[in-house]
Amino acid sequence: MLLLTFLLIQLKIIWIFTANDGSNFPKDMNLYVTFPPILERRESIPLGHLRPLGWQRRAESPILEDSLNMEPARFYHLYVQGNRSVVIRGMVPSLDVLWTDSYLSKTYGHLNVTVATRKQRLVDTLTMMSLEIFLEQYRHDDLYMNTIIPDEMKHETPLPSLINCGTFRDRLLEPVLWISAGDTASLLLAHSQNTLHCVLDGRKDFIIYDFSNQSPRDFDLIRQTNGDFYSRIDVDLVNAYKYKCLHNIPWYWATLREGDCLFIPAYIFHEVRAHGRTIALSIDMAPPDTRDDFIGNDCEKNPPIYVSLNKGQFQWRYEHGTRHLSKRTITIEDARAYLLLLLGRNDQLYKDIFREFFHQATYELAKQDLTLPTANDLWKQLNNDENNEEYITRSRLKSIPSNILQLLADILQKSARIHEYDKFEL
Repeated sequence: MLLLTFLLIQLKIIWIFTANDGSNFPKDMNLYVTFPPILERRESIPLGHLRPLGWQRRAESPILEDSLNMEPARFYHLYVQGNRSVVIRGMVPSLDVLWTDSYLSKTYGHLNVTVATRKQRLVDTLTMMSLEIFLEQYRHDDLYMNTIIPDEMKHETPLPSLINCGTFRDRLLEPVLWISAGDTASLLLAHSQNTLHCVLDGRKDFIIYDFSNQSPRDFDLIRQTNGDFYSRIDVDLVNAYKYKCLHNIPWYWATLREGDCLFIPAYIFHEVRAHGRTIALSIDMAPPDTRDDFIGNDCEKNPPIYVSLNKGQFQWRYEHGTRHLSKRTITIEDARAYLLLLLGRNDQLYKDIFREFFHQATYELAKQDLTLPTANDLWKQLNNDENNEEYITRSRLKSIPSNILQLLADILQKSARIHEYDKFEL
């Protein structure tokens, strides 16, 4: 009896210690999940009530697949201009170096990365930590990593040649590395950029909604300052009474495994679930004006399927734990090009989109140089000939006077070079 009492006390002490140190049980690393789900109908409640997204209606069909050897012009005309999602199997190879946790920790553990809670929220609280600490915690704690991939890791990461030439090459925005463990769900969302999402290891399931015949307003949307849209729907426990629209909206699906990629055009609503230990790379691209034809003079006829990621000319890079513009010399035409990239396929650049870009580009500089013009100051000069204060037209962007663009270029260049200066020179 005394022995039993002693063991119970010890177990209680261990439980208290474990609860206080913030750790959780190991996550379920199972990759064999049934998807699309097998629906369960009950007469008393709406289909899929308090079940994950996708249980409210049977999937229409798998997302269209196309050839690994597709030419860039075909990709542009059918899927970018056509505004259609497409799966390309085997588009990225097995990693040259097996990215085990121990290898990543030993080789890149000193690098700072951004992480968020495992179930994505409307307003994520991003935390910065070393990759080593993240790898120690993510299999147990409520964390996943989504960070612009550090320059030091790019030489080991593949970039599909399909998007590294022609019209696509100058529209590469940023490569984001994702690492997660267990069942990880995104919000239901639509990005303002085109995205190529590739799985390097593990598995991801995608739901793509088709709004060709109706409006997505019933999704209870929030528009972010960068132009993205997020839904308030709880993707793990859907209220099918409140969101009856889900019974009527067609959806398509794809399961990606190692080497597979999925192209998702801007403003296509989708949801993603990762299973087990998953490493993925998403490449954001500014949508082109789809009235323009594809320009591919620099596209090779038989290029390698992929090159290393450091061959790409991305707008953003990750340095000192913060996003920075990649270019160190920024000209007047570079400044104009940034504005046109923000425009995407739209004909108006809205003030909040510019403000978010300027904030991202000058974040560190603004904290050190209190005399720096604000985004509103710049906007007034960029937009001083417009009747509408909330947006600038495409034609106006193409004709903004050089002296105004020079001011913007100087600020962006100073910010991009901030770590090349002594702090007292700013």
